[in-house]
Amino acid sequence: MKKLAVIFAAASLFSLSAKDKKENIADLKSADDAVAIKAAQELGADGAKDAIEPLGEVIKSNRAAGVRIAAASALGRIGEKGRSTTILKESIEADQDNHVVYTELLALMNIADLENPDLTKAVEFCENNKKSDMYITDILTRIRKKFPAKKEEKKEEKPADKPADAPK
Repeated sequence: MKKLAVIFAAASLFSLSAKDKKENIADLKSADDAVAIKAAQELGADGAKDAIEPLGEVIKSNRAAGVRIAAASALGRIGEKGRSTTILKESIEADQDNHVVYTELLALMNIADLENPDLTKAVEFCENNKKSDMYITDILTRIRKKFPAKKEEKKEEKPADKPADAPK
């Protein structure tokens, strides 16, 4: 009976500490980096698709790198194709912190939005501008292995019609 009471007490304490999605989205704007990081982590774990834009705002902000990393990671965990890929690509092109860029590339790899040209643009941007960072180079190699560049389809050349008087 005591074990059951302890379990119920722990469960009620846990439920009091867990925040809902709206509270976590609001906490992304907190001046306390630890609060914003925790909120991003919870939103990612919950797969909160309506948090994509607020997380994007954090990624593109001038917040501490740890906060931007948590937001990028959350987008990758949510895994929603489309807008998430575009947000990550835009941030990759703008962010100067390679730790953040690395995490954004990992998020893109997780999202695997192969039909979105922003995935290719982000990878090409890093290949052209971030080759000096060995970690980014490593993740680019892994991305290229997982998602090889599409080769342009070769059109089969049909033999030209032979003239009627051509020898057989």
